[in-house]
Amino acid sequence: MRYTLLLKDHANLTRKNRGGSNYRNGQRLEGTGWAFTRKAIEGNTFFSHSLGIRQKYIEEIFRRFIRKLDPSAFSPSTTFIDYTRDDRDTSYPITAFISNNGSKYSIKCKHLIGADGARSAVRNKANIGFSSVSSGQRWVRMDAVIKSDMPEGRRNGVLIESPTHGSILWVMIDHGRTRLGYALPPALSEAYDKGKEITPEIAMDEAKKAVAPFYLESETLDWYTVYSVYQGIADSYMKNGVILAGDACHTHSSGSAQGMNAGVHDAVNLSWKLGGYLRGWYTKDTFLSYESERRSSAQQLIEVDIELASLFGGVIPPHFKDLPENFDTREALNDCFKRNAGFTTGLTISYSSNILNQSFEPSLASKAEAGHRLMDVMLEPPGGRAPRRLYELMPNNGQFYIIVCAGARDSIPKRSLRVLVTYLSSPQSFTRRLHSAAFAFLTIISGHVNQAWELLGVEPWGHVYYDPQGAAYNTWGIDLAKGAILAVRPDGILGHVVSLDAPEQLGAYFDGIVLPRKAESAADIDGTEIIRNGSGNLPVGEISVQNEPERMVLAKL
Repeated sequence: MRYTLLLKDHANLTRKNRGGSNYRNGQRLEGTGWAFTRKAIEGNTFFSHSLGIRQKYIEEIFRRFIRKLDPSAFSPSTTFIDYTRDDRDTSYPITAFISNNGSKYSIKCKHLIGADGARSAVRNKANIGFSSVSSGQRWVRMDAVIKSDMPEGRRNGVLIESPTHGSILWVMIDHGRTRLGYALPPALSEAYDKGKEITPEIAMDEAKKAVAPFYLESETLDWYTVYSVYQGIADSYMKNGVILAGDACHTHSSGSAQGMNAGVHDAVNLSWKLGGYLRGWYTKDTFLSYESERRSSAQQLIEVDIELASLFGGVIPPHFKDLPENFDTREALNDCFKRNAGFTTGLTISYSSNILNQSFEPSLASKAEAGHRLMDVMLEPPGGRAPRRLYELMPNNGQFYIIVCAGARDSIPKRSLRVLVTYLSSPQSFTRRLHSAAFAFLTIISGHVNQAWELLGVEPWGHVYYDPQGAAYNTWGIDLAKGAILAVRPDGILGHVVSLDAPEQLGAYFDGIVLPRKAESAADIDGTEIIRNGSGNLPVGEISVQNEPERMVLAKL
């Protein structure tokens, strides 16, 4: 779902797709095909739609955003040639050799990231193996402005079950275009040298046959491709300073449109870990967890794709055994969609127990789970009370968010809050022992109050937000009278939960994740500097009388 969140401000590029339709022999079938997306999304996210935007436009969105940060970040004509590593250079051991419009130069770096596609030059130069298996299928994809009498062609994503071309992909995309896709029949594949001699005209003629009995005509063909379907994964994602991401480390079919989704999840997972490691915030173990988390997710994706891709082409998956005589690949495809709906939409992507994801007492947050996305909720800030999503309040800037659920207005656990205050203000607190830049706090109170600090009896932690009807507490399964503390990773994954009166357990959790602070100032947990004079006294007031110099009134500590 992080993929959708990244694109939420650009929804004007396409129309919304709130579900899908399925057709067989020209008749609409209910509850099959892409209908699984609607069922997976409902109640699990505030984004009740999905988007169909071509990759080139998505990439341009990212490029424009990055150029605002660094105008020189992109050089389209640049080509990676090779690299060397010199471990005697402890600062920048890698030297990458680059070609740009005929000129060659080198760049020294700490890490070399290969996000350069399925035929990754970086992966090849690093001698990282890539294990793959071909399905033997050839698929056709095309983007076109079309004419058709298909009744829902510009309202939904559509799946058309063809007796000759498998399950036909029909998706409304940007700029009035439609993405069409089908499996190339074996006879046609052989007739045209395994698909290599398929022309645009042949591809469109086959599309017309595939969508029958509907009429189809192409007005403008933007692009088409014929490609082999295979699944593969790199033997390693990280090797001697080289890091792989996206298609460079995993490939699969486009059957469930997971290529860029998986790549974006790689990038988000890697960016906060590598960025925090280079800044001196996070431990090496935190950084290295990128491989174990994302490689296991890719393996899951490939297992799903082997089944899905076979069924899309009307082929029985290799691992299916002892099938009944009336086995129907079309029904099996619908079942596969439904079983993997959460994973396909990205809403249930999760990571197993490790240094970042540590199990907790279930009663603390009975509806949440470590290693899983923390469910988004609506909260209200003090004052205007305009509802805002939690994820708007927790932008991914590389910090852990520590959410203090301080209880309900009528049942504040003040004793537990005092324990928390005492711990966080002590030298043993993780906020004072560890790199403070890695933490950001939020306080959530169930119900509305005029002054949070008066109700709590202590100063709130970070910004305060209200959960008017207790919906957030209920969503996460938190006791209104006891509260809890949630540690949320920068990517929105829940890391750990502890009780309000056991904050030292949170310190133990962060000890393996965040590096000790070095020469930081003893600022408070919000990063606000405490101004003191040379004698160590705090100013508590000032005297400003006409014809007299202003002076501070100091309180002795």
